[in-house]
Amino acid sequence: MTLAAPVRPVLVLDDGGTVAGIAAQRWAAAEATRRDLPLQLVGTRADGARAVRRLRGEYPRLPVDLRRLPGPVRRALRPLTADAALLALPAPASEPVLSNSFCPTAVVPADETARGRVVVGVAPWTPEEVLCTAVDEALERDAELVAVRVWRAGGRGLPDLARLLPGPFGPDAGWGHGGNDTAEGARRDLDQLLSPWRIGYPQLQLHPLVVHGDPAAVLTMLSVDAELLVVGRSGRGALLRAVAGSPGDDAVTAARCPVLVVPEPTPPRGEVLALPGLLPVGPTG
Repeated sequence: MTLAAPVRPVLVLDDGGTVAGIAAQRWAAAEATRRDLPLQLVGTRADGARAVRRLRGEYPRLPVDLRRLPGPVRRALRPLTADAALLALPAPASEPVLSNSFCPTAVVPADETARGRVVVGVAPWTPEEVLCTAVDEALERDAELVAVRVWRAGGRGLPDLARLLPGPFGPDAGWGHGGNDTAEGARRDLDQLLSPWRIGYPQLQLHPLVVHGDPAAVLTMLSVDAELLVVGRSGRGALLRAVAGSPGDDAVTAARCPVLVVPEPTPPRGEVLALPGLLPVGPTG
């Protein structure tokens, strides 16, 4: 006998009914409907029942439940994301909540509208999970996928730091020798990275884009006419982050469309919930 996989809900934060909060709830409800998943409104406020009634009225076929958190939100919300398919937050998002989520997390601006393309930010350290998520989102939305590789001479400190790093960031990969901080090197990197996806998904409308400039500024500009921006959450360590910065962080703050932040792969749920301070939180109210 094969046990059915548990249904992983879409979570959305209840912020008390702000314009951005309502926009995030409606976006999350539409996503849950599209994915055929239940929606859970989570928060610490006692008046969340009104938002649940509103969402049930707007999406009558969508299962919507309220889950009150004992607070603070950062600590109580984190273990819930280990069993969630998606977390939606109104912009601007709380950085501690965003950086501690175990599932992909969408930051939704108050004035977002569907525009019909998915943009993914790509760097040499971008995990495969980010591209996989972007490809899935583009296919499910029947949208084109624009894969953006932004470069600028000098690599914003990366060439010098690369001498200290092994593997894909070391001198053998071109970092530290100027091999990847040119338009030609960036285009070669991007073509190589996208090659498996072109072969595996011939129906995908995949468009590479190599741009010279500031990564956060480029991603923000492209978000103006995008339906979704996909970025990876920085997992490169404190030293590299301090020197190179995290373009995704700045883009999340300034983007004009929903931004889907994809975390690094997590351990199995049992290992996650065994970590100190991560106790399961049951539904209330």
